[in-house]
Amino acid sequence: MLAINGLLMGLATLSFSQGPYSSLEQELWYRYGSIIFALAGAVIPAIILLSVAKRPPWLVAALTIWMVAVLGVFVGYAFMSGGGV
Repeated sequence: MLAINGLLMGLATLSFSQGPYSSLEQELWYRYGSIIFALAGAVIPAIILLSVAKRPPWLVAALTIWMVAVLGVFVGYAFMSGGGV
């Protein structure tokens, strides 16, 4: 789950953070929104998993549930970022 989140959110962050933006709201939505998702869904769970020497099963389960939830919200964010008709 960590690898999937890291790959998907990392690629979105890379593409969304490039700009140019026509307003501050666009910059907040695209640049900082994608950075927050990458941090919440991949970076922070990776730090937690790598910093705990003996990983209790409940921690792994909780982080997996967290990463699945963040991925679900991220998919909604990506759909909302696709533009409009």
